[in-house]
Amino acid sequence: MELECWKFEVLTDGIAVVTFDRPPVNAQNRRSREELIWLMDVISDRADISVVVLASAGHVFSAGADIKERVTISTDDGDYLKHNRITRDFFYSVTDCAKPVVAAVKGAMIGAGYALAANCDILVAGESAYVQMPELDRGLMGGAKFLEQHFPRAVARLLFLTGRKIDARMLYHYGMVVDVVPDDEVLEAALEIAREIAAKDSGVVKAAKAAFNAAEHMPFREGYIFEQTITRELATSEYTRRSQREFIDKKRP
Repeated sequence: MELECWKFEVLTDGIAVVTFDRPPVNAQNRRSREELIWLMDVISDRADISVVVLASAGHVFSAGADIKERVTISTDDGDYLKHNRITRDFFYSVTDCAKPVVAAVKGAMIGAGYALAANCDILVAGESAYVQMPELDRGLMGGAKFLEQHFPRAVARLLFLTGRKIDARMLYHYGMVVDVVPDDEVLEAALEIAREIAAKDSGVVKAAKAAFNAAEHMPFREGYIFEQTITRELATSEYTRRSQREFIDKKRP
């Protein structure tokens, strides 16, 4: 697919950098969503990619849905249902990507912009980053469920029902982001995490992300049992046998 809204680069150390580049504020239209779905599927299949850094061009991560496009969507011929399906697939393409996705976020994450960030595995924030959910002011619903991933019940409802902003400092407080750095350092901070992940065995990392995704929706005991089945499958791999022998023989730290 020819990319109009995203830039895609694969670095030599197995890191893919995917950059949202739809000026002026990286609003999400149907084309941008279809492109990212395609990109995440391609990345899942590529053996030369171990981890993804999701970033944005400009000063805004994503201002959310393109309202100018949304008002043109018909509600009586199936087009709105198709739009909703593509939107869901867009968000979940990041979650379902077989490789971990580290987000470098700065500026606004508004509405669907927050939902996109929320589906990444690890987030690093620039000092200008903030979340805002103004859906109710546009007669929309969607995103409340994603808020529950990062915020307590009362805070999630406060954000959604009032449209208040929550800044990078508070995003760190609630654990949505793992670090807050100056805006001009956020991409490098995300790449540093990505390099740590890329240095590990790609097959084990892929299995770990799959285990996180599956166990997240299971009761505690069943989730741990599921993880143990993954450990059993990994135990048969040459990497596991070799790395454990090297550990015993003190060939690596």
